[in-house]
Amino acid sequence: MSPAREDFLAPDPTPGEEQLLAWLAAARTGGGTPWLRPEQAEALARFALTQGEGVRLMEAAALTMHEPPRDISWEILGADAPGENWDDHRDPHKAFILFQSKLRLAAREGARLQYKLWLGRP
Repeated sequence: MSPAREDFLAPDPTPGEEQLLAWLAAARTGGGTPWLRPEQAEALARFALTQGEGVRLMEAAALTMHEPPRDISWEILGADAPGENWDDHRDPHKAFILFQSKLRLAAREGARLQYKLWLGRP
C-alpha cells in the first residue's frame, strides 16, 4: 500500500487542543478571536461548551463583496428579533443553537464568511 499523499486542496484538519485553547483565550479579550473559517469557529464554539462557556458575541464578514446586496442577517448579529438575539441567549447551549443557525443560513445563501467570536460564562 502506498503512503498517504497530502491533499493540498483539503481544508485544515480539526484544530488541536493547543490551538483551541489559544482561540479560547483570545475570545475572552476585547479583541476577540482572529478571523476564523466557519468550521474553525464551530470547533471553537463546541470546545467552549465543554468549558462551560458560550458565544457572547459574533462578528461575520464576507470574504468578497457581492452585487446586488443580499440579505445580510447572517452578517449583522445582535440586531435580531426577540428570542433570537444574543442578549436573549445567556445560556451557552441556546447561544450555540443560534450560532449554528447563523452558520447554516449563511451557507444556504451561498455566503462565504469568516467569523470572529467572543466567549463567556453565563
